[in-house]
Amino acid sequence: IGKVMEKKSAEVTRLNGIYGRLLKNSGCDYFEGHGKILSPTTVQVTRGDGSTEVLRTRNVLVATGGRAFVPDLPGKELCDTSDEALVYDKVPKKMVIVGGGYIAVEFAGIYAGFGSEVHIVCRKPLPLTGFDGECRKLVLDNLEKRGIVMHVETNPVSVERLGDGSSLGVTVRTSDGATQVLECDKCMFATGRRPNVE
Repeated sequence: IGKVMEKKSAEVTRLNGIYGRLLKNSGCDYFEGHGKILSPTTVQVTRGDGSTEVLRTRNVLVATGGRAFVPDLPGKELCDTSDEALVYDKVPKKMVIVGGGYIAVEFAGIYAGFGSEVHIVCRKPLPLTGFDGECRKLVLDNLEKRGIVMHVETNPVSVERLGDGSSLGVTVRTSDGATQVLECDKCMFATGRRPNVE
């Protein structure tokens, strides 16, 4: 997994360099920091060192990107998101992925390919809500053929450390009310993204 992570980091660095050059070559001024809109034409930027600068402009465009969303449930701080799953230093033996969207499906395929036993916990009867029904059924069948264990119509309840603290227990509840604890090395939430604003 180390080589894969090195290549991923190199690609991110390369892409960031391209974006930086595109901004510079287009004549944009680039300010890195935390932005606070003071008025329709004024933004205050606070840099990492605490220094601030007030910028005035004719128009302000808010394009903050997003961050991973983790539902509020007991033990959520023990879980990762796709951000952390991109920097693991070793392949987890057993991984629980909560979510049924394309990020959950992609990471399930990646880690199953690395040799992890992967479980997907999905609220709906099929993954990839919003996509064509036939395609969704085919994806479910293919995930199961690859050995990925699907827990459909199932919701997470809580996450806790087990035994000596080296493993996690993810308690889930099925649509009929039954509960089960899934033991794993890593639990990743792929439950959507929210705007990166406060």
